[in-house]
Amino acid sequence: MKKSIIICAAALCGILSCTQIDRDEEQTPPEIPELDDGSNINEENTPEISIEENGYDGLMAKDGDTVVPGDDIYWENRSFGTTVTVTYSGSSVTVTSSGRSVQSHIEGADAAIVLDGMGDVEVIASGSSEDGQLKIYGDSPVKLTLKGLNLTSAKSAAINVQNKSILYIHLAEGSDNSLCDARKQSDESYYPEGIVSGDEKRNGAIYCKGSIVLSGKGILKLTGQKKHGISVKSSFTLRPGATLAVNDVADNCIKAEGINILGGYIWAKTSADAGKCLSSDADVNIKGGMMKLYTSGGSIYEEDEKDTSSPAGIKADGNMMVSGGEMLCVSTGEGGKGLNIDGDLTIDSGIINIATSGGKYVYNAALDLDSSPKGIKADGKIIINGGRLNIQVKGRSDGSEGLESKSKITVNDGNISVYAYDDAINVGGDNPEGIEINGGRVLAFAENNDGIDSNGKLWVNGGLVITSGSGAPEEGFDCDFSQNFIVKGGILIGTGGAAIAPSSASTQRSVTYNGVSARTGEFFVITGPDGNPILRYKLPRTISRMAVFFSSEDIRSGETYTVWSGGSLSGNSVNWNGWFEDGTYTAGTELGTFTSNSLNTTVGQSGGPGGPGGPGRPGGGPGW
Repeated sequence: MKKSIIICAAALCGILSCTQIDRDEEQTPPEIPELDDGSNINEENTPEISIEENGYDGLMAKDGDTVVPGDDIYWENRSFGTTVTVTYSGSSVTVTSSGRSVQSHIEGADAAIVLDGMGDVEVIASGSSEDGQLKIYGDSPVKLTLKGLNLTSAKSAAINVQNKSILYIHLAEGSDNSLCDARKQSDESYYPEGIVSGDEKRNGAIYCKGSIVLSGKGILKLTGQKKHGISVKSSFTLRPGATLAVNDVADNCIKAEGINILGGYIWAKTSADAGKCLSSDADVNIKGGMMKLYTSGGSIYEEDEKDTSSPAGIKADGNMMVSGGEMLCVSTGEGGKGLNIDGDLTIDSGIINIATSGGKYVYNAALDLDSSPKGIKADGKIIINGGRLNIQVKGRSDGSEGLESKSKITVNDGNISVYAYDDAINVGGDNPEGIEINGGRVLAFAENNDGIDSNGKLWVNGGLVITSGSGAPEEGFDCDFSQNFIVKGGILIGTGGAAIAPSSASTQRSVTYNGVSARTGEFFVITGPDGNPILRYKLPRTISRMAVFFSSEDIRSGETYTVWSGGSLSGNSVNWNGWFEDGTYTAGTELGTFTSNSLNTTVGQSGGPGGPGGPGRPGGGPGW
């Protein structure tokens, strides 16, 4: 069994009993199997995410591309009347053109092409040089076809496009292309009249003053020694079929004013402090493809901003939308994030796997200048309408949370599993709305705090929600006041050291069962008046006096239910993280019975802050 952290195998939420337990009495949740393709919902455990990274894995994009007529991102919708061929050979380069003559400047293996007034032009680049550069000036869209280009610049960016229009980078089918910039910049061989080196930004292996669309069936490998892999003043778009591998950079792998991933494959790694694999000054839109994103640097304090800056797989200064594709984000440095969004995050579909393992970065504790690791952090709202989301935050520090919004989290559908050292799912901030769950499947496991923690309201209207907090006073479901916890539907299972009772505004009945002698992997079963189970659940952790919270439409007014511990189950077809939808139960030990005479029936007494005399909870009933 691994001693750090791993998401658990069972359901969750709860209340505990009078005696606060020793943390050492809890066991680390059982080890999780290797990550699968996300297609099996009948798994016992949510899969663990591997954080190993051994360099570019050699994979290529497997998806196909469909051209949309009239859309500007497709070079196929344009006519390129002039073709310029640039061929590198060691310390030299040749430039030829067809259609119209083109102004070019050559010095050694540095080539500068001036396309002002030429209209749409295609530039085809190939060959190799360890001291070469391609520089393009112009005022119209350019299609740059890379046909086996291996270029390292000793002066600046390998490809430097001082053109504010669209740059279409097309990877010829089957081509292998690599670009590397200079570690230190020096004057280039050509500047237009009146322009000097300080007037031109060139902070990437590829620099573009306009926007970039990357397409084709080849591969582009980048190394950014000075700063970024790709630095684009406007937007960056990746089309299906293209493969981009950014092996290492001094800052961000891709830096742009807006990022659109329509398909393709990105493998990216940065070891820079506060480095991001994808960094957008505006929105990020993910529609398809596959990404594997790795950060290993730590957080820093930025003097200009008077704040900390942390590494992230994806950083969006605007909003982020995910409507397809598959991504893996791994962060091993202090304060690292998988996704870090200043605006809203909307997930409609796709597969997202996030693992962070670094601890907390503290610059100045007295001034509250620090950065905690997070799986997903959004300053705005998080809305999940579908897809599969697996988050594991393994850094053992306060603030190491899985899914966090400073505004509101809404889950309408999807398959969500979150493990974290601190709160697994959290809404905080200065004026938080809360957490609303309307459907889907949600697993939230906290190693050292609450499973789900809302500093605003907590609404559950549907879905399957399994959440586990640690020992007293931590809870499965937690919000500041019980009147803010409203249950109107769904199946809710919560375990922990304590539990909060739902508000009287709730319409679905529940039971809080305190003082359970819980052992990892043992069944906790509730049967109805007819003897059939309404809850079949394997306990996720060992706590001497566990509180179990359960709510379901199967709890009906005035009916009596029996609670069982242990036993066995056979003939089941669906098992999701310890919750069994069906199966024949062979009884273990009867713990007692309860009759549902109120919205929330409380059995025994809670030892947490919401127990007798505590805020937000009614006193408990008699123990067993």
